Amino acid sequence: MRKTIVALTLCLALGLAALPAMAADYPTKPVTAFVPLAAGGTTDVFVRTIAPYMEQYLGKPVTLINKAGSGGAVALSALNKADPDGYTFSWANLPTVTTIPQMRKLTYNPDDFVYIASPMHYDYIFYVRNDAPWDSLDAFIAYARENPGRVSYGTPGLGTTNHLAVAWLANKEGLKMVPVPFKGNPKSVAAVLGGHVQACNTSTTASVSSYKSGKLKPLAIFSAKRIPLTPDTPTLQEMGYDFFQYSCLGAVFPPGTPEAARKKIEEAIRFAVSQPDVIKKAEEELYVSIDFLDGKAYRERRDQYYKIWGGILEEVGLKKF
Repeated sequence: MRKTIVALTLCLALGLAALPAMAADYPTKPVTAFVPLAAGGTTDVFVRTIAPYMEQYLGKPVTLINKAGSGGAVALSALNKADPDGYTFSWANLPTVTTIPQMRKLTYNPDDFVYIASPMHYDYIFYVRNDAPWDSLDAFIAYARENPGRVSYGTPGLGTTNHLAVAWLANKEGLKMVPVPFKGNPKSVAAVLGGHVQACNTSTTASVSSYKSGKLKPLAIFSAKRIPLTPDTPTLQEMGYDFFQYSCLGAVFPPGTPEAARKKIEEAIRFAVSQPDVIKKAEEELYVSIDFLDGKAYRERRDQYYKIWGGILEEVGLKKF
């Protein structure tokens, strides 16, 4: 019995002694990061912009792997199966940890993930094709009201805030519109341009090229504030709606990942988004807002919007769990 106690004590001591070593040495090999949405969208472009600086801080490569599908849930399902050794994390759009788990059963529980940090929040614009007959959101709503079930809009996935914001508006106005999910914002934009759907609520990065080339017409800003890309386009709140769309990009580890690894990746993200050229590109090319939250603040924001978006899911009849 005494030998067993001595052995357990020695193991515990060795384990505790190893913790500082991990904090100092981690990472000792490349780190893999899943990207939850398709190539070319806001998330993909942004994380590829900051990855070189994360590598600089960590001293090891950061390998990005796109795992699009189910509004981002595919990536987190894969992450949930990964070893919690600090060498695999996933970028996460807010719906994957707030709305989608309240809509359907998943292979992961978002409460269990280790929340690393959030570098920025998204901005959203509601577009139609430039040759569409509607020049205002009111005109679009009037048409949708007169043609129930005939108006469709593209989303980067059912349960994303892009989808739910339009569903909220349709519910508020008593409209019957059809959401059409695509694998990412770029494909929903392409569907508008191709005439496959009448509108889309999309991110700035995914739409900037088509907008600047005159192919898209903005009808409303769904974010809280006007966006420099389309400064003359009013927000929903300016139009009298008591609503704005919020979502952020974050990073999460599998359940059980050591704090030393979480802290180091948090520091790498903070370092990356503090670089002048990253800030400049974010503002002038991607039209996204750097809004860094550490792990604690990110988890608190997630908990806050789990309740807020959960209420909207219930309001529009999509909350299942």
